[in-house]
Amino acid sequence: MDTKKFRTRQEFRLKQNPKGTDYIIALDAGYSGMKVFYENGYFCFPSFAKKLDGDIIGGAGPDDILYRDSQTGEMYMVGRTAQDMLSAEDTNDTDGEMFARKRYSSRRFRILCQTAIALALHRKRDNRDIVIQTGLPSSYLRGDTNALKKALQAAADFSLRVGGGPWVDYSLRLSPDKIFCDMPQPAGSLYSVLIRDDGKYIPDARAYLSENILIMDIGFGTFDFYGVKNSVVACKESVDKTGMHEVMQHASEKIWEQTNEDIRVPALQKILGSGSVVVMNEEELRSEEVPIGGLIKEASNEVFEEAFQRAREVTNSFLGYKRIVIAGGTGEAWYGKMQDAFSSLKTIQLIPSNFNDKLPFIYSNARGYYLFRYNLNGR
Repeated sequence: MDTKKFRTRQEFRLKQNPKGTDYIIALDAGYSGMKVFYENGYFCFPSFAKKLDGDIIGGAGPDDILYRDSQTGEMYMVGRTAQDMLSAEDTNDTDGEMFARKRYSSRRFRILCQTAIALALHRKRDNRDIVIQTGLPSSYLRGDTNALKKALQAAADFSLRVGGGPWVDYSLRLSPDKIFCDMPQPAGSLYSVLIRDDGKYIPDARAYLSENILIMDIGFGTFDFYGVKNSVVACKESVDKTGMHEVMQHASEKIWEQTNEDIRVPALQKILGSGSVVVMNEEELRSEEVPIGGLIKEASNEVFEEAFQRAREVTNSFLGYKRIVIAGGTGEAWYGKMQDAFSSLKTIQLIPSNFNDKLPFIYSNARGYYLFRYNLNGR
């Protein structure tokens, strides 16, 4: 198994999206990656920031994203390089801080959001108002909307340096009435399926909503459900411990059982890039690389079976739904399994969330946020 496919990607892509009356930034702040759609393109980087306590030796790498606080001078590495700096022995970066539901007041979470917004502003050349459209897991909306909005509207003065480029200064003062956090995340994928690249709804959009559609957004931390029956929202649920984080937890346990190496989830991301773990025998001063592809596959299969059973329970075995959209990074990794699982349900049409754009599934929520706000704010 190619374990690289399980690692959170970092990429920046230019693409001309419909230009609205406001400068729209669609932000999907996931537990594994920060995904952004804006009028000049889209991008993703891992949701990881590491404070730097010393000087950086050598030139800047192509994956480096450096954040410098203008008031304190504190510096953080953000994204993939920050992940690569984490060792298996490092206990400062805890799972609890990184993957907790109530992470909005975390300094590092705010740095990730500020970095994502700033990168989307880099090509802005006019005075249009900045509008942020984001969302939350279905069951978190009522409890977490205010906290997320407060985190996004916090004033921030900082500089960014990407790769070998120059430092660029940013001063974020986002208006609270221009920040929208009240959308269930899987609704983003629903709009992504319903709206084409030109910003117009597909001809069958009304039929999709009236003929009962279910979005299953399987991400890193949560498995989110958003069902519409007869144009009315019929299901809004979120299930924990059924996404890629749980796959990584299972894999971590398997690595421990086979190699006696304790690799926690944050450190596992780097290892996914190489596909093997270094096993050290200190007494004999001997080391070797042990492939983990088989263990990742076993863990993925186990968690999929658990997740599919939970999906049946939440949706009453998908009763009444005509179309089911599979979204999220884990949803993409499991799409083949989903096709097999639904193969006997002849009355249900399975639809990938990138139906309109063919981009990786991870962008579907952010793309839907963008096109929804574009249509709502006016063209």
